[in-house]
Amino acid sequence: MLKRYVALAGFLLLSLSAFAQETSEKKTGRPDIPGTFVVDLGLNRMSDKPLGLDYGLWGSRTLNLYYQYDMRIGNSKFSFHPGIGLGNERFKMLSFQKYLPSDTVTRSNPTLIYDANGNTTFVEASRFIYDGDTLGTPDWSLTYETRKSMLVLSYLDIPLELRFSVKPDDPARSFKIGVGARFGYLIGSHTKLKYREDGEKKIMKVRDDFNLNPIRYGGFVKIYFGNFNMFTYVNLSTLFRDGRGPGGTDATVYTIGLSLSSF
Repeated sequence: MLKRYVALAGFLLLSLSAFAQETSEKKTGRPDIPGTFVVDLGLNRMSDKPLGLDYGLWGSRTLNLYYQYDMRIGNSKFSFHPGIGLGNERFKMLSFQKYLPSDTVTRSNPTLIYDANGNTTFVEASRFIYDGDTLGTPDWSLTYETRKSMLVLSYLDIPLELRFSVKPDDPARSFKIGVGARFGYLIGSHTKLKYREDGEKKIMKVRDDFNLNPIRYGGFVKIYFGNFNMFTYVNLSTLFRDGRGPGGTDATVYTIGLSLSSF
């Protein structure tokens, strides 16, 4: 799914860039269209990692596809940019701390399930098998060679940005600084396991909310160089509902990355 988003985003940006270039030849300054399309690409990091979770750097990433409406505030160098779009995040889960009865600690490749109290917890991905007869419960009779374990989340986001532009009449070539807030609603989540069974490669997806927080909110800062910018998003909301995530975690997520705006 993420690869499809990337391909679509790339095609969209190439088309919009060509349009912007053609328009700029006819008119100096901002093309006369009502808004801006934005593609964010970033890396996700997590505070208060649950049960010592280790996750991959490049495999834990963000792809946001936003549309922003641009409103200049009078004749000033400030502008306001409300928007809407899709936010997509994933975490490549590598290992978590597992405590054995002998008080020893081991690390295993995890996936998410519910415990007896309905809270979300980790289980060894190599022993988790989805089977219609077992209703998705762990099967401890066999182990499987796990190749990849992912947590994937999709949000409907509303970003609100206040921006200062050195050259407000020519934003495509101007240095800009933006600050704002983002509010999102979780519209989909699933775990994804790639593994081998009897030498055959298989993929298993389990769609559930896993006690993930359905609402996210936080702030962001962007530094623009023309249509490119560097950004950081910081979520103030927790990733899981209070006390319902692995180990009762209060983990929050922040993202750093680059984005491209096209008129």
